[in-house]
Amino acid sequence: MDELNKRERLKELYFKIKDCDKCELSKSRTKFVFGSGSACAEIMLVGEAPGKNEDLQGLPFVGQAGKLLDELLGSIGYKRSEVFIANVLKCRPPGNRDPKVDEVNICKGYLMEQIKIIDPKIICTMGRYSTQLLLNTDRGINGLRGRVYKMDNRIIMPINHPAAALYAPSRMDILRQDFQKIKNLIDSGGDLSCVNNEALNPENEVKTYKENKNEQLGLF
Repeated sequence: MDELNKRERLKELYFKIKDCDKCELSKSRTKFVFGSGSACAEIMLVGEAPGKNEDLQGLPFVGQAGKLLDELLGSIGYKRSEVFIANVLKCRPPGNRDPKVDEVNICKGYLMEQIKIIDPKIICTMGRYSTQLLLNTDRGINGLRGRVYKMDNRIIMPINHPAAALYAPSRMDILRQDFQKIKNLIDSGGDLSCVNNEALNPENEVKTYKENKNEQLGLF
């Protein structure tokens, strides 16, 4: 699909879903946050849900975490306009609470359609909710961060949410290292040897994790 078709498809999707009222978040939102960036992006970054600033402006990552994200992208030679940024949820949960399971289940189809249209080479999941959704796991982000997974002929790489680095500056170096890994993967055409990482199969990871979890539970 060429750039023009992708842009038109994204535009059609936006007008189709922008007035969504399938869950309670539609009643409290200020603006629907579709996502923004290039329809032909090689890199797609997926966060959790819009915050206060995003809800007011209708754009993803526009607060302090957004400024840090812009800086991190700049450090590997990318502008925000050259990637695509989206969230699992398109509407802000009140008080920035965690997304509910039913909200994720209702909204996830919109994200999946965006991914299908854009067809990025790498998806960076920022934080727990996007990571668990796209890798179909209940593992926490700490056990998955920085690892490289291959799914549907594309790379999925979980990283810490930029906001986490704002609250815990010790994570900043880790985040910078992960962005350098993203650059290496793009520059190498997806050659995993450049990051000293075998492609992991999410299904095998989930199976192993659940087996280990069940063994641990069986001890008590």
